[in-house]
Amino acid sequence: MQTRHRSRRPLACEAGRSGQRLFDALTDLNAYALTLDIECHRIEDRALELADVDSSGSEILGLLRERRELAEELIALRGVISALEHTLLH
Repeated sequence: MQTRHRSRRPLACEAGRSGQRLFDALTDLNAYALTLDIECHRIEDRALELADVDSSGSEILGLLRERRELAEELIALRGVISALEHTLLH
């Protein structure tokens, strides 16, 4: 009776593919984090411009609310990135 078993080579190949997928996901997430960070700075700059020209307070408050929401998303995303990096390194 023959038993089936997997050689070590396919397991190593599978680990390599999943490691590459994880690395690609981290790259994409880091790029998205940078995009969010840039957007936060853009919103801050726009709010400062509006403050300089005595724009309506509601418009500035709307921008600051949007900035806060993006910052919260960025914090959560960085937590995910950190967890994935930990997984990749260990």
